[in-house]
Amino acid sequence: MIRIVVQADVADQIRRSDGQIELVDDQGNRVGVVRRPPTEDEIKFAKSRVGSTGPKFTVDELIAKIEAL
Repeated sequence: MIRIVVQADVADQIRRSDGQIELVDDQGNRVGVVRRPPTEDEIKFAKSRVGSTGPKFTVDELIAKIEAL
């Protein structure tokens, strides 16, 4: 694995994000995507939803919805 050190202000932006972060170079070309680990509250919420009724989506459907945002 390659380790890239980012400046403190960039690290803070990543920590404060509510979802995935797109990384781009100085030309605006996508370099990659960062997904932060879920918070304890997010994990608790997800666990509380296990077994609940409601609409169900496949992983492919979820990815398509996220990419459409």
